[in-house]
Amino acid sequence: MSGARQNRRLRRRAIQLLEDELDRIRAIGPGAVREMAAHSPLDAARDELTVTAKVDEEDDRLLVLVEVWSGRRIFATGGFAMLPDGSTHTPD
Repeated sequence: MSGARQNRRLRRRAIQLLEDELDRIRAIGPGAVREMAAHSPLDAARDELTVTAKVDEEDDRLLVLVEVWSGRRIFATGGFAMLPDGSTHTPD
């Protein structure tokens, strides 16, 4: 597989992993997300990619950032802020 085709395949896979991880974190709720902050960042290997979730507490909000990467290259990144009631807001 050529380098360009490999990169496109990895980027598509990274975007799907990013969406899945953001959905998973939203679903576990603010208590579990706050617990993640105590151990942040958290890495998980997914085939040739790594998913890193970072959670920071800021006042009453939890700031979540997820990156999907391989080597030194970041293929996808996204995040949101979670309020104490579990609602989320994605910054513009």
